[in-house]
Amino acid sequence: MLSVAASAEATFGQNAEMLLDEAYRILEVSPAASDEEIKAAHRDLSKVWHPDRFANDASVRRKAEEKLKRINEALAVVQSARGGTRTRWSPPGVPQGAASAARATLVWVFVLAFTAFFILLRRPTMGGLIVAAALFAVVFVLLMRIRRSRR
Repeated sequence: MLSVAASAEATFGQNAEMLLDEAYRILEVSPAASDEEIKAAHRDLSKVWHPDRFANDASVRRKAEEKLKRINEALAVVQSARGGTRTRWSPPGVPQGAASAARATLVWVFVLAFTAFFILLRRPTMGGLIVAAALFAVVFVLLMRIRRSRR
């Protein structure tokens, strides 16, 4: 059986083992901090603890290397918990690109539907009706595409 110190030492280098709260504590930010604040905190801590600043003292340099490894690992844990370097959340199990593509498609659906309604209100002529019908057809196709991608 591993001792507590040995088990902590054995698992510390693995991102999955570092707790998210510990990562925020290492980066000296709150969990409510924005991605920009987290990146700025990482940048500042990296400048403070960079091993090249301690070139004259080998023991302090080793401690700085370990501290910088922890800082980098904490950033990786926070970014992976937040879904990488993105700022938007996507549901678990949905690939990053698929969520943003579905979101963009949904935006287009609303824009096209609004445009079609606007055309019907402003141009109640045969030409306006044809354009609005074409836009509603595109909206229908996009909605079916979103529905199919969620299965």
